[in-house]
Amino acid sequence: MYRKRFKIFFGIILVLFLVIFCKLFYVQIIEGGKFSGMSDSKRIRTVNINTLRGTIYDRNGSTLAVDKHNFELTVLYTKLFNAYSCLKQNILPAVSGSKDQKIIRKLCEECHSDNVSWVQKVAEFLEIPYTDIFEKTTKIVERVEKIKHIVESRNERKIRIREEITPHSLISNVPWKKVAKFEVEMQNLPGIQIETNPVRWYPQDDLSSHVIGYVGKPDEEEIHNYNFKKRWFDGLEESDKPESEYFARKAISMDSLVGKTGIEKTYNSRLMGVPGEKFEEITLDTMKVDKLILERPSIPGNNIFLTIDGRIQSIAEKALGNKRGSVVVMDPWNGEIIAMAAFPRYNLNTLNKDYSALSKNLHKPFLNRPIQSVLPPGSVFKIITAIAALEENKIDENTQFACYGSLKVGRSSFRCFPKYGHGLLNVEEAMQYSCNVFFIETAKLLGGSLLKEWADKFGLGNFTDIDLTYERKGNVPTSTSIAQTMNLSIGQGEMLVTPIQVTRMIAMIANGGWYIRPHILQKITDYKGNILLNNKQKPTERIDISEKNLDSIKRSLRRVVTAGTARNTGLNEMRVAGKTGTTQTAREDENHAWFIGYAPFENPKYCFTVVIEHTEGHGAEVAGPIVQNLLTQILESSRNGG
Repeated sequence: MYRKRFKIFFGIILVLFLVIFCKLFYVQIIEGGKFSGMSDSKRIRTVNINTLRGTIYDRNGSTLAVDKHNFELTVLYTKLFNAYSCLKQNILPAVSGSKDQKIIRKLCEECHSDNVSWVQKVAEFLEIPYTDIFEKTTKIVERVEKIKHIVESRNERKIRIREEITPHSLISNVPWKKVAKFEVEMQNLPGIQIETNPVRWYPQDDLSSHVIGYVGKPDEEEIHNYNFKKRWFDGLEESDKPESEYFARKAISMDSLVGKTGIEKTYNSRLMGVPGEKFEEITLDTMKVDKLILERPSIPGNNIFLTIDGRIQSIAEKALGNKRGSVVVMDPWNGEIIAMAAFPRYNLNTLNKDYSALSKNLHKPFLNRPIQSVLPPGSVFKIITAIAALEENKIDENTQFACYGSLKVGRSSFRCFPKYGHGLLNVEEAMQYSCNVFFIETAKLLGGSLLKEWADKFGLGNFTDIDLTYERKGNVPTSTSIAQTMNLSIGQGEMLVTPIQVTRMIAMIANGGWYIRPHILQKITDYKGNILLNNKQKPTERIDISEKNLDSIKRSLRRVVTAGTARNTGLNEMRVAGKTGTTQTAREDENHAWFIGYAPFENPKYCFTVVIEHTEGHGAEVAGPIVQNLLTQILESSRNGG
């Protein structure tokens, strides 16, 4: 019985194998020629689908950076490489800047027809010099070969990389009329086509250029070191993560743009979308697509909303004008940066064209001054000296020192602005008139270690961890002598701080001593508008400082504006409290002019820092009019509901 069943089962298996064998024989032997011809004439190719980089908005929803479509003429890498090889062998046509240049010497017929003729046709079609095409071809090929060398060195074997089998952009911004003409006249150029690719566009030109930053092609180091294991989007399912990492790697290996500075760099992995891909069957002779086999659409990048108010940012930049320096406006209660202006700056839309000239500019337009200019704070540091002395019980609000215009300690001599001094002063009056002598006498009692300790508490000489790239730390040194301590107490000497650090310091005075973190990001949404991250921050920790001493400092800052060094700035009616400062530079006729503060005094809504670098004037004289212009427009705009 079992033997009979086994024979039946074995017979069925034998019949199935016989059917398969017959089918294989039919396909490979009888129809082999047909399918061989098809495989020689057709191929399946993978085509990458570019994605849109996320849009950057200000806090009101105004667009600051967005991708827009651009027509590009693309060429397969094999054609570019062959033309490049001919160029290296010196068998290309002799060319000049003229688009009418003719071939003037006999070339290898096969090389010319296969590898060079397209160069001539494209140049004539686009009405550009041959040299432009040759130069761009060389750059593309040398870049791809460099990437190939890196990949092969890493894997220690020959590898065919993706860049060798994908089209490359040769000419960007092809006019629409040329695109239409190409579709009609240039279809006989296999491997060359017009594609639509996104380009980064900044509708406000140079507004917030340092904050937004710019994008570019990934360089060799970025390709080599990029961390592909980071999560690109919040909310991914565990099963999707490996696939997401694959497309992240693919995005970088493609001709994608990556952030180089500013928000574009800080949130690059959020802004970059997930590229798509499609599989096409093409005819090798004409390179035309016969049919689409499969397509996976791309996913646009996340959108970034900034805390920057474009309206106030514009006011700040206009108030700063063409004076080299910084303006920072911040919410003192949560650290949101409302405006961050610097001059000189650059136009993001013309950066490629202007880059060479900007790089040679001695005034350093690429320097994001609010977070990268390290300067001595001068008299604005007297706020720290006063708080430290009061909190450490070295002085109280009734302590007085006499100022006779100067003070000599050892070989060092310190002067006050009035020739004959300020007379007998307490701490509030000393702040009001910015008396050097009072604070130097205070420093003698306080000592260098306590001075540095309180500077550290307010974050001076330390990173603020603002979400912008390349922030500089500055320096608040530990004093090694009484003379150095006295110099540091008035913000001179080896002390270096950034405008953003000083802004945080004055914000902590305005908000009652609460620690805050300056930040630019407000929220992140996906391309459908769903909120992925809402960056609402509230202070949770406070400096151990008495209300009595803090109120004394606040009153003194208000007196600076009503009857002190800033009394002529016109800020009294706006209920401003602040502190002016003037710091010396290596040149006697140049200073750094500071003005920091907050408004309104009773319930602060804005804190601000204005610093003008390398100017002949003093704090109130130079920075005061900028503050007055800035706050007048901000408060007027707020009253009008702008």
